[in-house]
Amino acid sequence: MNAPLLPTPHVEPFFFDADPGTRFSLYHAPAPQMAARGAILYVHPFAEELNHSRRMASLQARRFAALGFAVLQIDLFGCGDSCGDFNAARWDQWKRDLALAHAWLADRNGGPVQLWGLRLGALLALDFATTTAVDGLILWQPILTGRTCINEFLRQRLAGDMRRGGPLLARTTAALRTYLATHGTVEVGGYELAAALAQAIDPLGAADMVPPPCTVHWFASGASAPARLAANAERLAARWAEHGVRLHVHTVAGVPFWSSPETPECPALLDATSAVVCPAV
Repeated sequence: MNAPLLPTPHVEPFFFDADPGTRFSLYHAPAPQMAARGAILYVHPFAEELNHSRRMASLQARRFAALGFAVLQIDLFGCGDSCGDFNAARWDQWKRDLALAHAWLADRNGGPVQLWGLRLGALLALDFATTTAVDGLILWQPILTGRTCINEFLRQRLAGDMRRGGPLLARTTAALRTYLATHGTVEVGGYELAAALAQAIDPLGAADMVPPPCTVHWFASGASAPARLAANAERLAARWAEHGVRLHVHTVAGVPFWSSPETPECPALLDATSAVVCPAV
């Protein structure tokens, strides 16, 4: 059976006035033919994963809008088309950016606001939700600990140096961490990571974060380890249930689009996300 044709939403690019500078944003207005269902704020992933995932984020945002949701995508400080250099980015600044975007979206639409985060953006969404009332969380392939993210990022530098040949800056992530702590920054794939940002991200963990009472949908695609996924989900579900949080885990077939420069699509993820967020359609 073919999926129903959905109306094409209106997309409005603009810049937020923020402190400091401006933040590039895309507002997807809900399709006027559909009943208003609330709003969704997208929290993008880390460094180059933002660019690799732009197409998938755009496709999902358009689906949400066509189903009656207002969707806001914002490039955080030092990221994408927003002002600032990546080496000046800070975790607390990103949370202030989300607070600005969340308030704007809630004021404009007047309904419930959900957070939708990808990879490190999912961990950032969870952290933001510990101090801000949200009406739901959509987590795409969440990174559950900040240290995992930083280690993955540093391994890209190790792999790049090995491919290029010649002298190595370091041979292990531990050595790169020592270099970062000593020099204050390290360049990885064109991104200059500041020690202050890495130090803020490292200790973060989803298990230490409790969102407000709401429904959390966790989507895992690609070659996730089933046993590890189940164990992590069980621990989080038990912890969050004590606080009225309902966690649902969905596994879908697909490729890690966030790490591929070819920007592949993952239709199963788009379908599954749309179905659980708006099951009546």
